Amino acid sequence: MKENEKIIFRLIEQNPYISQQEIADIVGLSRPAVANIISSLVKKKYLLGKAYIVNERNGIVCIGAANVDKKIKTTEKLISYTSNPVTSMASVGGVARNVAENLGRLGNEVSLLSVSGNDAEWARIREMSSPFMNTNSVVTIEGQSTGTYTALLDADGEMYLGLADMSIYDYLTPELLMKQTAILQHASCIIMDLNCPKESIEFICSFSAKNNIKLVLITVSEPKMERLPQNLQAVDCLIVNKGETQAFFNEQYNTKQDLEKAGEKWLSLGVKRVVLTQGSNDLLVMSPNPKWYPIKALNAENIIDVTGAGDSFTAAYIDAWLLDEDDDTCALAGRTNSYHTIQSIQTVRPQLTKNRLLKEMKEY
Repeated sequence: MKENEKIIFRLIEQNPYISQQEIADIVGLSRPAVANIISSLVKKKYLLGKAYIVNERNGIVCIGAANVDKKIKTTEKLISYTSNPVTSMASVGGVARNVAENLGRLGNEVSLLSVSGNDAEWARIREMSSPFMNTNSVVTIEGQSTGTYTALLDADGEMYLGLADMSIYDYLTPELLMKQTAILQHASCIIMDLNCPKESIEFICSFSAKNNIKLVLITVSEPKMERLPQNLQAVDCLIVNKGETQAFFNEQYNTKQDLEKAGEKWLSLGVKRVVLTQGSNDLLVMSPNPKWYPIKALNAENIIDVTGAGDSFTAAYIDAWLLDEDDDTCALAGRTNSYHTIQSIQTVRPQLTKNRLLKEMKEY
């Protein structure tokens, strides 16, 4: 056994009913990290897993993409059909995983449900993610590669082109999800991104409604809007942008009044709350009455990378929403986290904590 495994094993040996949070407080690790170590002890047969059972509905389950993100940024104005000087870096990403890490850093108990290859990319993702979430529900698909996302950024840090190798998520089938019902049934909230197949999204909608679990759907791109079901009665919160909304309804929206009508269309499909973003322009929240929120301007020279802007907004918004904060506070939390994330080279800023975010919200 490794040293941390020995310490945790002794604590459980002394008190088989000790909670994971109590262990985390004693050993100085995050709760998801403790959960991963306990799972390892069970797999190694040091624990039989009979007394140590957590049956609480208080965790968040994030379903969807967990990728290696590759970011390529031009150092000068991008010129087509020729060689361009760039800088590049790779980091862990994926919408569901990014949201999960943000939520974990904000103090939530989070589990990631995804699929991966049996490769070095997944090993890296697991190593970087485990301190902030439980990764034991990620299923290895032999013969497949872990998802990758490549973003080409212009000299100002804005995304010029995104390339996604996401075919592995076709394996996130309803059949696979059915085998994960033990973790899903105990979730206080399920968050799912649209990298998942349509039939899987429909399955989770039905499952959430049947088990009275809060459900958040996160859109990921205009082409994948076709995966969104027409019946959204089970969806408590939909986070979507203007372009994706236009693609789904096959309409163009040029004014705030147009967007409010689009929001009404989302609500008519059964969504209880829609959060409609449009980049650096004002944010619309309808639940059901429309509320507009301005986005704080940031000088171009201070924008390092916008890749994690949407995921950081989503996570902080959901964190406040699950605490039953009002619309204004939820929107403020999301905007604040996004504002500071785009000033970081990391998709999830490593400085994020709940106390730090609360302080930043006062200054936003």
